[in-house]
Amino acid sequence: MGRLPIGGSAMTAAERQRKRREVIAMRYMEKKEAIERELERCARATPMRRPTYTKLGRAVGMPPMGPWEPVLDAIAKDAEDAGRPDLTFLVQNARTGYPSRVCRTTRRNLLPWQKERARAEMQRIIEAYNPTTPNPLA
Repeated sequence: MGRLPIGGSAMTAAERQRKRREVIAMRYMEKKEAIERELERCARATPMRRPTYTKLGRAVGMPPMGPWEPVLDAIAKDAEDAGRPDLTFLVQNARTGYPSRVCRTTRRNLLPWQKERARAEMQRIIEAYNPTTPNPLA
């Protein structure tokens, strides 16, 4: 039987993986304010910009593959709590044109109710930040 580390027990591979993801996610939570500022610039731009995850990542110094979930979820929750439009709906999947993250759930191919939710939230963004812009998800 292998030896246990001093003062603790051995972690399983799954526990190590989970811990690694948590550490990485916390490191990128520091980018939250920069992401919020960039998304607000995109919402106010003429014409309104809808960055892909890759372009947003370049703008704020994050890898295209994230980890986006914890940061976008925190931004979405703050907007929801404050009654503001959720600017994370601006970020689009390059293949579909829709956000990949709707209601804190990630999907490559959105379900019909998620597409409708994305359209409605995009309209709220447009009304608040860029009222002359047509809804690209309509």
